[in-house]
Amino acid sequence: MLSPKQARKVQSVVWEADLALGQQDYCLASQKMWDATALAIKFVAEERGWPHATFEEIYAAGRKIAREQSDESSAESELNYAECHRANAQWKIFEDYEVIEDWDLAPGFVERILGRPARRIE
Repeated sequence: MLSPKQARKVQSVVWEADLALGQQDYCLASQKMWDATALAIKFVAEERGWPHATFEEIYAAGRKIAREQSDESSAESELNYAECHRANAQWKIFEDYEVIEDWDLAPGFVERILGRPARRIE
């Protein structure tokens, strides 16, 4: 779905999220993971002519992408989990251990858009 250049941009934000996690800055890690998800959604939305200027528009575009998936309910769950990271960055809804324990799940929606692992830069 994304060009190689766009994919690298998204993957670099995932890398920043991983770096923040390693530095035990869990709110920043959550923010960066949401930023990566939102950036990937924005690239798709822009290509398709969908609005993507606000959080609500980005989330709506993400839901459209989720509905296109063969396993729509899993895709919706991944999008919702990414949005929880946004909420964690703003309001600290996760305990630190929850961020750590479920970190490998965090890039799930990004990986759907990329069509490959988010942490493997090509």
